[in-house]
Amino acid sequence: MNPDISAYVTQKAIDGLFHEIALEELNIRKNIGARSTPLLQKVFAFADQKKK
Repeated sequence: MNPDISAYVTQKAIDGLFHEIALEELNIRKNIGARSTPLLQKVFAFADQKKK
């Protein structure tokens, strides 16, 4: 365990950010309405076609 509190807090913050990003990506993949920008629509439409 690292006794450096700054490093610990920084790592926990980064872990939390990646967790939130993963949740949002899951939402975008499952909920077509969450694809709110043309870029998201284009990227995930391409990904959806590749699944078939």
